[in-house]
Amino acid sequence: MQADPGLERAFRKVRLLLEGDERTPGLTRQDLERMVGYPERGQGPLSYTLPPQEGLEGVRAVRFFYYPKDPEVTLIIEVEDHQGRRHLRHLKWNGLAWISPPSGLKSELVPTREVLPEGYVEIGGDYYVGFASEEAHELAERVYLGEAGGQKYLLCPQDSTRIFYGPSVAPAGLICPICGNTSLLFKAIPIEVSRRAQEEQQASEGKLEAKLETLVEQNRELSQQLAELIHLLKRNLG
Repeated sequence: MQADPGLERAFRKVRLLLEGDERTPGLTRQDLERMVGYPERGQGPLSYTLPPQEGLEGVRAVRFFYYPKDPEVTLIIEVEDHQGRRHLRHLKWNGLAWISPPSGLKSELVPTREVLPEGYVEIGGDYYVGFASEEAHELAERVYLGEAGGQKYLLCPQDSTRIFYGPSVAPAGLICPICGNTSLLFKAIPIEVSRRAQEEQQASEGKLEAKLETLVEQNRELSQQLAELIHLLKRNLG
């Protein structure tokens, strides 16, 4: 897989922000707390999105998530590329520097080749397991259009990744393809009126309203004609 130059530049920028250089000191925990607004904005987790700047042009966004009460992970960095994939790095503050957390979560501030587990298909930032390619794309379209009400999926609480699974798949054995988390939440898309149905309903209501306006106008014209006829009859009958 060819390296993504925009992703590489973004990780270099993040690494520079955290580690610093000979001219600029690196980000400390106190700096991060001021950045996210801790404790004024709450006890966490708190997030901050880096503003557009040189080095981040090749990605959609870079977000910092601060966990002040977590004993293992202090900071999660999310780099979202232009395909909607989220690249997560987990770090712990040891009082002097940012280090890898003891849990072994991915922490290297470099882009890595993301290899999906076997059977996973990524479409629009969501993942599909147990579907043929055509079926996965059809389901992805229904999800996008809001027509997949009741469809079951797994949600990763760490990075909000959604994994849709087919009827032949045992969901308990699935993992998050982004961070490897195995403690996934069972969810289902709410059953609600789809976008297409909403558009059709709005179009139908618009046509009905136009018909009502036409009927009102016709009724007004008939009333006027009837009034003129009555007036004419009264005048002729003297």
